[in-house]
Amino acid sequence: MTPPAPPPAPRPHRRAVRQLRLGLVPVLVVGLLLLVALGVRLGPVREPLAAAGATATATVTATGTAPDGRGLEVSFPDAAGAQRTGLVELPRPLPVPVGARLTVRYDPSAPAGTRALVHTDGDAAHAAVRDVVFGLVLVALVLLVVTGLTLARLLGRPRLRGRPVTTVPATHLVVAQGLLVRSWLELETPAGRRWLPVHWAPELDRLPAGSRVTVHGDPARSRLVLPVLDGAEVWPSGRLRGREPRGQVRQAAVVPDAVELGMARQARADGVLPFLAPVLGLLWAYVDGSGVLGFLAASALSAGVLFWLPQLLGSDPRATSQG
Repeated sequence: MTPPAPPPAPRPHRRAVRQLRLGLVPVLVVGLLLLVALGVRLGPVREPLAAAGATATATVTATGTAPDGRGLEVSFPDAAGAQRTGLVELPRPLPVPVGARLTVRYDPSAPAGTRALVHTDGDAAHAAVRDVVFGLVLVALVLLVVTGLTLARLLGRPRLRGRPVTTVPATHLVVAQGLLVRSWLELETPAGRRWLPVHWAPELDRLPAGSRVTVHGDPARSRLVLPVLDGAEVWPSGRLRGREPRGQVRQAAVVPDAVELGMARQARADGVLPFLAPVLGLLWAYVDGSGVLGFLAASALSAGVLFWLPQLLGSDPRATSQG
């Protein structure tokens, strides 16, 4: 007697893969452009410090001079014993007393009879280099975190297919938290109700309340399971919870003829959050004192991250557009 054929494997959740890529690409593009721009800027801001190859002990002769009251006039002997004068430019006015002594670095090739720009630790030139280096590190860190979390989702969810299979009743819920709207599955397990956030799929909208669904993993004990609805995987966008999610929770309407929604619809649904980016850019420019360029860079990077975050959390384009 021929053994029965094994059941067909569930269809992979390709829409979740496309959604995660949709969120990742803008962050990568903006982040790489910023890394290039900051790398190009690093050379010119380091050039004055690189040229200042000689050191001397200087005496402050005047304070609060140009530019903008941030200048310190100093005098110091060079390596040949000749007396020189120089200007230290601070990042902001400071109450430095006349007669104070400090170590400066200067360009030995500068004419001895002119007041050249000299440098000391913490001056405007060092602050400019520090700001650019900090920007490079921050952008690189954001790229690493965003890419790492996205890859963890893309590589980790398929591994759930190997877990033991069970069936439980499930109901599709829609949860709104501010501008973010997500799909959830409410699962009835032997240990009580469990709530699982999921990436949207048309199979969710076609699911009647309380229908029994296949689940890879034990929803009563595991923190992560892989539901299968109508022969298709539905990737979780977070871990199982033992408490009802916060926000405005409602049971999703059943749409028997629900169809796939493209990434253009997804992008329109999640295109609101990036409009908050200029607010974050203004806050960054104010705290960091980086001016217009800092505002533009912070706004661009924030917009990318604010668009990526709903994709990682599995925002629901149908519920978002319907309100």
